[in-house]
Amino acid sequence: MNKLGRERGLIDYLALSDGPREQTGEKPRPNWQHVLRPRTILYSCIWACFGLAMTYALFIRPEIDVTVAAVRNPTFVTLSDGSVHNTYELRLCNKHGVDRMFGVHVMGDLSLKISLEGTPYEAVNVPADETMKLRVYITAPASSLPAQSQESPVRFWIEDLGNGERAYQNSHFKGKGDMS
Repeated sequence: MNKLGRERGLIDYLALSDGPREQTGEKPRPNWQHVLRPRTILYSCIWACFGLAMTYALFIRPEIDVTVAAVRNPTFVTLSDGSVHNTYELRLCNKHGVDRMFGVHVMGDLSLKISLEGTPYEAVNVPADETMKLRVYITAPASSLPAQSQESPVRFWIEDLGNGERAYQNSHFKGKGDMS
């Protein structure tokens, strides 16, 4: 303190703006005035808005999620009875904290039939907070429009059998088209 030309005493924390103020004999500003500046209040409000937005986004997220990818090797298979068979890979994401049963249905032409690999049912149990990969087969009879056309739209509906919540994903059913 002697080197600085100041009184000897305890070393103190003070803001740069309070140094000249103390030299002129004025009292330093209170600590709360250093903390509650307009810039500090503005930054706090901005971060609070981000926090609220993230909390809101957490609560509005869907509890089930589905992605559908058509298996393209081969694009379609013609079975011995003439019906056309397409394979899809579904990823079912259960965001609930408990295991859930999900029903898998297909919408499109009424003649389309769905089957899930590994089960005779049209439902599958997905563990809590996990994503399950599932192979799904759609078959169209030989005389149906989807089997005869090159491409037909289909919609996969996933339904939580516990609470009725639903999600969907659109895809296409590949048929024989003009291959004759």
